[in-house]
Amino acid sequence: MLLEDLINEIIRKRKTTADIPKKSVDYFNCLESKINKLKDLQEFILKLSTTSSMGVQQLYQIDFQTILNRITQERKVWENLWQRLNRDTINIGVVGLARQGKSTFLQNVAGLTDEEDEGIIPSSDRLPCTTVQSNIYHHEGDTFAKVYFHSESSFIQQIITPYYRELGFENIPKNLYEFANLPFPSQPINPQHPAQVEAIYEHLRQDYYVHLNKYSDLLQSEKRFIKVPKHKIREYVSQSYDAKSNPQFFNHLAVEKVEIFCNFPQVGVKKLALVDMPGLGDTRLGDTERMIKALAEDIDFILLIRRPGKKGTGDFLRKEDVNLYDVASQALKDKLPLKEWVFMLLNQDGENEQLSLDFENTMPRKGIHVKQCLKANCKNSNSANQVMEKVLDYLTKNMKNLDKQYMSAASRDLRNFQSWIEEKLAEVRQAIAGYGDIDTEYVKLREQFLPKLYKRIEGFREKLRVDISQPNEEFKAQVNAVINRCQKPGNIPDFKDVEMWAKREGIDGAYFRAIQQMRPGILKHFQTMEDGLKESHNQTKSELADIFINLGIGGLVEAENTDFLEAFAKLLAQTNNLPNLARGFQFIASFEIMYKGFMQSYVWHEISKVLPADPMKPINTPDNIDNILTNLEQRHQNAIEVCQKTLDKLGVSVNRTKVSMVEEFADHITRAKGVEQEWDILLSKNRSQIWSQFQELEEQKELQKQWFALVDEALSCKEQL
Repeated sequence: MLLEDLINEIIRKRKTTADIPKKSVDYFNCLESKINKLKDLQEFILKLSTTSSMGVQQLYQIDFQTILNRITQERKVWENLWQRLNRDTINIGVVGLARQGKSTFLQNVAGLTDEEDEGIIPSSDRLPCTTVQSNIYHHEGDTFAKVYFHSESSFIQQIITPYYRELGFENIPKNLYEFANLPFPSQPINPQHPAQVEAIYEHLRQDYYVHLNKYSDLLQSEKRFIKVPKHKIREYVSQSYDAKSNPQFFNHLAVEKVEIFCNFPQVGVKKLALVDMPGLGDTRLGDTERMIKALAEDIDFILLIRRPGKKGTGDFLRKEDVNLYDVASQALKDKLPLKEWVFMLLNQDGENEQLSLDFENTMPRKGIHVKQCLKANCKNSNSANQVMEKVLDYLTKNMKNLDKQYMSAASRDLRNFQSWIEEKLAEVRQAIAGYGDIDTEYVKLREQFLPKLYKRIEGFREKLRVDISQPNEEFKAQVNAVINRCQKPGNIPDFKDVEMWAKREGIDGAYFRAIQQMRPGILKHFQTMEDGLKESHNQTKSELADIFINLGIGGLVEAENTDFLEAFAKLLAQTNNLPNLARGFQFIASFEIMYKGFMQSYVWHEISKVLPADPMKPINTPDNIDNILTNLEQRHQNAIEVCQKTLDKLGVSVNRTKVSMVEEFADHITRAKGVEQEWDILLSKNRSQIWSQFQELEEQKELQKQWFALVDEALSCKEQL
């Protein structure tokens, strides 16, 4: 099979497995969405609460940002893996220190040179010239590039801010306007590493600040890209210097990355992408971080290029070489050991063969482990392409295993993450387990309610029992008022009436008629006691009603005093599981003590002895009208007195009636079999109306349900896998 076919087959097979990391990315997206909602809900709940609020103490300890940061970190692995398996090319990153021959090597592989292609991939033996990551792709047409620019905000955050922090400057600009217009900070005084600090400071001042007006128009509010022809590419990817080492190009300072499309001359490499990274070793900040990011996201294989110095120069394996290897190792960390996907290319120029051999032999002792160490002259096109053939031969034989190893390590970490997130979500669920704990709060309030009710009912009964053998003072006052009305003139017939009756009916008939007229004249005044008795008992009922209203039961009906008892009785009548309570409140609500049918019989019985009503029973009639009138006055007074005595005796019964009314009511609602369970049912069903705090607790319970639902949804995100 031809090399080109082998590469195409690798890419095709990779794409068939790309849905696996895509599902993992979807899983992390789902999880992030749920965690963000939980974080928002946490903030909402805590705003409603205080540190002493019931059930929220643990909520303060939940650090959702740490969880979100871990999700972002883990998701990035799978995003990189998905991009790796789903892209249309195999990407080879060319990495090294500055001025090692990287760009020269790429020129030969891609068929581009400084002279022929106007420095599309610039190289120099002087100062560093590659300043921007360039991804180079095969293209069958004219050479062009897509230049991707920073936005204003990403430029400030990713490029300028690291300089300010590294130099210890406090007033970090928030936007491009502040960077341009705020006074530029002075160079730090007496730093620990003065030369390094001065170099970094001058990079910031000379490159970015002094020349801001030469590239700032390329920075806009959003990231963007433009398409440029090949003769314009150099000014966006590299730097050029005059004879005095002064920089000539500044557009590249606004560039994030460049994609170059050109015609690769070598057959079989057209599905490859070559990634030219800026050389490390300069004091420009951010290159290391950008390299790690690029190696993780854009690179399938690394070619480290190093040019050992000429004989006698002492340019041997240096600390910078070890640092560069360590930087590259951070790209995939433990997912794919660097030694499995990196070759070392020692750039031999005809004068450094022995140093190259020494370099190769020393690498393992310095912790630099590569799959192969190759030697070639990067300036020689044939040598450069032979290196690529060896790289491609390795990739065609090992890419599948490399991807499998990467996937296996990522899957292992995913399983570890799932165990971790399940533990965290268990903590998240438990953090609000006591929030809105209606049941616990209800039991506490119920246990307080019933003793209070029983105590207050019993206290009220005791109060009534004290007066059970005493006349009711209110009733006695009513009796006295009635007696006073009876004493007023008008109840006794006058002389003319008796005389007229005597002429028509005889003196006996006149006397009997006068007695009959006086009796209803007295009795009519006692009928007004009906209202007084009712008012007296209603006062007792109202006091009872206040007991329940003050305990919170009043929230169930919109009524007060005796109206409360009637309304509550109607409410209970609509239930079928509260028979004792319904019976008790119906009894008290409908209970009445009436003059008619009770006291009236006693009064009428006694008054009829003084003012007889039976015409068949003989009475002694005085012999003349004057004596009749005298006798009538005496009878009238006697009748009033006997009524007063009778009612005074019945005054004790009024208090007894009140006591018996309350006692029987209390029997039904506090002593009957099963009544405590009935109170439990009533209180539980209507707790939010009885206790104001339950309205808040029920709102909290609803928030808790939302919380638990989000936790369950977060756990169910694993179904995405």
